[in-house]
Amino acid sequence: MEATSLRILLVDETVSDASPLVSYVRNLGCSCAISRSIEEACALLLCENFDVVLTKFVPTGGNCHELFTLLLGRQTCLFYSYAVEGGCWWIPRVLLGQDCRGAAALLPSEFARLLKELIANVGSSGKWIRDRRRRTTGPNPTSR
Repeated sequence: MEATSLRILLVDETVSDASPLVSYVRNLGCSCAISRSIEEACALLLCENFDVVLTKFVPTGGNCHELFTLLLGRQTCLFYSYAVEGGCWWIPRVLLGQDCRGAAALLPSEFARLLKELIANVGSSGKWIRDRRRRTTGPNPTSR
């Protein structure tokens, strides 16, 4: 998959086309759709495919668990943004259809690098997921 075909769904009731995040992903060559609610996002995800879904950790008027459930098993990534003083953390929740609970949260600069890496490597998803897990969660104690 080429970067120009990467589709991102941004779920946020306050974001606009002029948002820095929307501008950033479009400058990376991605298309960006905006959904104003979890319900609207779920309806959109039932009829369209997206490579990446970005939402607030606790969106207004919705439960992000619905997104998690919809995206498991699909070649999609889900990240939550969690606002903190002076910025936010990006929390990976689904990486290319696989539950990644426990993966380390990312600073905005780390998330930007990960997004570029995902765009560059989305075609080799299996290896990319294993490499990301190794780097974000450490060695698997059961693999000894």
